[in-house]
Amino acid sequence: MTLEQIQQAISERAARLSDLNASVKFVLDGNKIIHVDAKQKPPSISMEDKPADCTIRMSSETFSDIVSGRSSPATAFMFGKIRIEGNMSIALAVSRVL
Repeated sequence: MTLEQIQQAISERAARLSDLNASVKFVLDGNKIIHVDAKQKPPSISMEDKPADCTIRMSSETFSDIVSGRSSPATAFMFGKIRIEGNMSIALAVSRVL
């Protein structure tokens, strides 16, 4: 997936995060950043490297597998394909909408 496709996938799911009341930063491939601020309604999405309550790191391939249903976030985490920094409960809430 390209960065634009990834941003589109997150944008399509952002409305489901409106009750999260937190900010989440996805870091893909170590340098592609998508920041979701669900503290505001509707959630805003940017490609800026802003502070977040939870940072989720993975490859674009892993993200694509999760979004397409080929993999689950829990499985990817157990195999070390996802690293989480910050509030784990926020990461769990995000995993339910991906």
